[in-house]
Amino acid sequence: MYAVIVATMIASSQVPKIPVMVASYSTLTECRTELVKVSKLQGYELVVSPTLSYSVAKVTPEKTTTAFCVKDIRNI
Repeated sequence: MYAVIVATMIASSQVPKIPVMVASYSTLTECRTELVKVSKLQGYELVVSPTLSYSVAKVTPEKTTTAFCVKDIRNI
């Protein structure tokens, strides 16, 4: 199982929010496909990095919101 995690990084001195799991998928391909769909929404950009692989990001002056796939190891 793989999950899409959304994390928010706030530019001010507010208390940071804990990343949340928003959806689960049975394969990594399904999870990445969902990220590609999200990247087509206004303000979101697809980012491919060596650390997070496929992810999407939305940057505003107040915060940066990032979504990425992780392997759910709770049931292994």
